[in-house]
Amino acid sequence: MEKGLKLTIFSLLLIIILLLAGCNESSTDKVLSESDKLEIKKLFSGMDGKVELLLFTSQLGCYSCSKTETLMREIDGLSDKISLKIYDKEKNEQIAAKYNIELVPAVVIVGKENYGIKQYGFPGGREIMPFLEAIKNSSMQKPILSEEISKKIDTMDSPVEIKIFITSTCPYCPDMVRGANYYALASDKVSTVTIMSNEFDEYSKKYKVNSVPTIIFNEKVKREGQMSEEAFVNYLVTSS
Repeated sequence: MEKGLKLTIFSLLLIIILLLAGCNESSTDKVLSESDKLEIKKLFSGMDGKVELLLFTSQLGCYSCSKTETLMREIDGLSDKISLKIYDKEKNEQIAAKYNIELVPAVVIVGKENYGIKQYGFPGGREIMPFLEAIKNSSMQKPILSEEISKKIDTMDSPVEIKIFITSTCPYCPDMVRGANYYALASDKVSTVTIMSNEFDEYSKKYKVNSVPTIIFNEKVKREGQMSEEAFVNYLVTSS
């Protein structure tokens, strides 16, 4: 309980710092302040193995590619266990196809293995913490699911991709992203795509996103707002 409370306090402090100071979405030459970097280094000090960040950008009218690249370069410099690779989507079509890159900027997090965790858009505001946690957690051993949930996941007929539409200011979105990423880390049958909906209007309209968080399970089931873990797992199973 005490450890969880400390992590919650740390998360809130870092979000406040990034919202009020460092995570400046209008600047492309610097995103993180020195105080931001110190806090993130503390988080990354708990990393176990190596993590690759694969950033896909484009020269063709990409709204936030420049500032996302700036942020990724800054994150890359905060731990020797993180390595950054940058690809132009149009010039590296085969690699982009391998990771099914539909939008740019895109960041794929590859840790001990490719857990299927992907981000579309600049991970600013409240989204920065789940993104950083995903980097750290991808360096660790897979989390162990409870026996009850593990049995449910085992009944999945096929892999499930979860699309989570969020915004940087949504207070309920971070927990949904954390929960989805947790199952991507724990199960080979689950992958996640977090989409900053305000950056991709046409893509959001395609899925009729009217509020955030909006979660799409395997292109079959659409749910809006928060949900319990039990409901989340049930949608995973029924959409497989």
